[in-house]
Amino acid sequence: MSMVRRIALAVVLSVLLSSALPAQDSSALRDQFDTIIEGLNKDSFEQFLRAIDEKDMTTRIYARRLIEPAVKTTFSEDVSGWIQPMFTASFPKSRREILGTVVDFRSSGSEGRAVVRYAASGYRFAYHVYELRAAGDGRLYIVDWIDYYQGGRFSDEVGDALVRALPSKPATRSALSNKAAGDAQIFQVSELFKAARDNQPERFFQIYDGFDDALLNEKAVVRLNWHMALTVGDAARMDRAAGQIEEIFADDPLYSQRLIEYYVASKQFGKAIASLELLQQGLGITDGAIESLKVSAALALGSTADATQFAEQAIEAEPSLELAWWSLLRARTAAEDYAGATEAIARLEDDFGENLSSQQLSKDPFLRVLSGKQEYLDWRASRQ
Repeated sequence: MSMVRRIALAVVLSVLLSSALPAQDSSALRDQFDTIIEGLNKDSFEQFLRAIDEKDMTTRIYARRLIEPAVKTTFSEDVSGWIQPMFTASFPKSRREILGTVVDFRSSGSEGRAVVRYAASGYRFAYHVYELRAAGDGRLYIVDWIDYYQGGRFSDEVGDALVRALPSKPATRSALSNKAAGDAQIFQVSELFKAARDNQPERFFQIYDGFDDALLNEKAVVRLNWHMALTVGDAARMDRAAGQIEEIFADDPLYSQRLIEYYVASKQFGKAIASLELLQQGLGITDGAIESLKVSAALALGSTADATQFAEQAIEAEPSLELAWWSLLRARTAAEDYAGATEAIARLEDDFGENLSSQQLSKDPFLRVLSGKQEYLDWRASRQ
């Protein structure tokens, strides 16, 4: 048999074998993933870590960058020991536990995709999009995930951290888009990586401020500067760093979520709404919490019509989300739709156990107006 014929038969056989694999039960895969997230919500990482395909994850990390052999050895000896702290450190600061909700799950054959919204205190959220794979025995594996709060794919975040762990000249050069950068530039970036690694913001900015334009526009430097500016909370540096993110990563959903927080804090509510919409495009879903955040931004702009529309979209997307009904209540109150506002109050009381008596309403400057409106008084009387 000729070599060409043997290759052709091998290709045909592989296709037949792959098509003969049993179709995965989507509901069973969803149940497995729900169990993994429930474990995280109970502060147990065991199922999450066991679901990660460490071999595949390690291959992804090593293939995209140059990492020193000593660092590779350390990482390979304890992959979970690197993953867990990086995962837990990726969320917003919170006064209470951060809980995950699976807001979307799709699978086709042996591949799947899941969107998880992690809720922290102060209506802050982190969104992860997980890339999933089912083995032949039906076991679900987490291949990788995009972390919209950190603005990157997790394997890339780990890889960048490994480069910074020992930023040799070759490793540092591999992290730059300009592979022809001079030795002096490579040395500067290497020192910047070390300052970031050691969490020394003063040293970091001292080095950064000495960069030329070519280095300042390197994507790795832009991302690192943005994160460091957010960490220290320096308003002037955050302004400049946000401008760079907008310029270098224009219309990239990966950076939308942290920009949203910055825009809200700096009262740029129009930009906040645009970034919220960009985030939803990246997630590929309409999310009730994101629509609710758009309500707050629209109300800050004085646009009650937009606020009401966003609130109704939040309810349609997630009728079981309490935040969505609060958003509808505030939007309708601002629009002086007091009868509609009482409908939202009824759902908050009946479905979520809230007590929105006139005394409670009067304590809220935004909702106080409702307590004396005839629509509310008539509705409250009908509930007696």
